Amino acid sequence: MKSKLLPVILLALVLLNGVLIFMLITKPHQNTKKGPERNFLSEQLQFSKKQQEKFKMLDDIHKERVMDIDRKIRKQKDILFDFLANETINIDSLVHITGKLEAKKDLEIFTFFNSVKEICTKEQQEKFNEIIKKAIKGGKQGPPPGIDENRPPRDQNRPPPPR
Repeated sequence: MKSKLLPVILLALVLLNGVLIFMLITKPHQNTKKGPERNFLSEQLQFSKKQQEKFKMLDDIHKERVMDIDRKIRKQKDILFDFLANETINIDSLVHITGKLEAKKDLEIFTFFNSVKEICTKEQQEKFNEIIKKAIKGGKQGPPPGIDENRPPRDQNRPPPPR
């Protein structure tokens, strides 16, 4: 019986190794499509060819700037956490620089959207404003996940239960 089970186990291991090698080579977990996201505004606002060209140019410049800022933020955070063991370093100054970079990134994003709005017609600007408002609010309204809406309200006169 053991001699018949050995080839079956060996075949299963070979097949599993083949699947693992295939997944390592093709990396299906990293194959995410980013194209449609970039064209979302262009499609929603129904840009003309000329507007699409301007949008692509603005988008390319924006991506480059944000990536540069992100690299600087990562570098600054690496410096900060490299000094985690060193208590003599001025953490406040490192955090302050990181905060300035985050603010610069936010300003770049705002500037990009403002530039996109400028290439829009009046009708497109109205639609653009609606899209941005929805994006800022975050799409889904309601209680945060994990909150049971059917739970009875807590009596305000009693303390919360112990944990």
